[in-house]
Amino acid sequence: MTEGKKNIVFIVNPKAGITPKSKVIIELLAGNLLPSSRFISEVIFTERVGHATELATNAVEKGADLIIASGGDGTVNEVACALVNTGIPMGILPAGSGNGLARCLGISMSYALALRTIIRGNTKMMDVAYVNDMLYTSIAGIGFDAFVAQKFAESSIRGMISYMQIVLQEFSAYKSITYKLKIDGVSVERHALMIIFANSNQFGFNTRIAPDAKVDDGFLDVCVVKKMPVSQLLNVGFHMMKGTMDKTPYVEYFRGQNITIDNGSELVMNIDGEPKPIKTPIHISIKPLALCVIVP
Repeated sequence: MTEGKKNIVFIVNPKAGITPKSKVIIELLAGNLLPSSRFISEVIFTERVGHATELATNAVEKGADLIIASGGDGTVNEVACALVNTGIPMGILPAGSGNGLARCLGISMSYALALRTIIRGNTKMMDVAYVNDMLYTSIAGIGFDAFVAQKFAESSIRGMISYMQIVLQEFSAYKSITYKLKIDGVSVERHALMIIFANSNQFGFNTRIAPDAKVDDGFLDVCVVKKMPVSQLLNVGFHMMKGTMDKTPYVEYFRGQNITIDNGSELVMNIDGEPKPIKTPIHISIKPLALCVIVP
C-alpha cells in the first residue's frame, strides 16, 4: 500500500439494476470523486452468485482498508459475509431494487452522495443475524414474503412496480399457514400470512415492516402478519410507507435473540431479498455489533 493512502475496493454487481452506462458512471465516480491524495481505488465486477463474497475475502487478504458493496441487498449480504468480525468498514453504493439496508442506514440513493458518505468515512458497528449458518444483514422472512421474493427473482423486470404487480396478482390465492416458533424459549404458534425476522426496519423501497427495529440493539423484531382483506392492501401498504405498520390490526410484534421454527417441512425463506429453500427446524440468531459499516 502507498504510504498514507487507503486501498478502497468497489465490488459491483452488474445485474443488480445497474446498466452498462451506470457501470461506467461508478468507475468515473470512483476515479474522479475519490481524492487521489487519500485513496487508491479498484473497481471489480461480480460474475455469478456468491462471487462478491469471494472477491471481498480476497480483498481482505490483500489488505484492503475499505470495501464497498455496489448492488442491492443480496450484494451487500455477500460482501458482509466476508467482513464480519474483521473490523474492515463496508460501504454501500445502492444500486439494487429495494436497497433496504442502505435506506435503513440513511444512505442516499444518489451514487455521488453515497460516495461522499464513503469518503467522509463515518462508521458504526451493527448487528448481523443468521438463519442456520446463512448470514443476513437486513430482513429474513417466511410465507408470502418469501413467495413474492421467489417470483420477483424469476422476473426479468426489476423495481417496485414489478414487485407490487406480483403482490397484487398472487395475494388472493395465497393461503396462510400455521407456524410453530420458539422465541427465546417461549413457544408461539400463529396462523400467518408471513413472519418477518427484522434486523433492519424495512424490506426496501422504504416499506418499513418493523418500524422500531434497530440494527445495533442486539435483538431481532419478529413481525407476525395476518392476512388482511384485499380491500385493505392499499391501506396496509400506506402504513408500511409511513412507518406506522404497528398501528394496523394485522401485525403482532415480538422481540428476541434466538428463534426456532419447527414446521416439520421444507420452507422457502427470503434472506436479504433472495429466496432460499431451508428444511426445518430453522434456528435464527443475532450476532451483536459484528459488522463495521460506513454511515452518513
